[in-house]
Amino acid sequence: MAEIKVGDRVRVKDRPDWPGGYKIASSEGSVIEVQEPWGYVVIHLEKTNASIDLGTTVTLREEALEKI
Repeated sequence: MAEIKVGDRVRVKDRPDWPGGYKIASSEGSVIEVQEPWGYVVIHLEKTNASIDLGTTVTLREEALEKI
């Protein structure tokens, strides 16, 4: 996977092992921070079908994301 950097557009990958469905899957946003030593990425949500307000920031592991 290509390294994710600040400013990249990313999509949240699905997690089939998630009980009840991974509702944040397929959400999209822009990277606003990369916490390199720990492997976390902070994204600003711009598109989602989950019950999360647009504009919310979420922190996820880099491997849970794909560049778009």
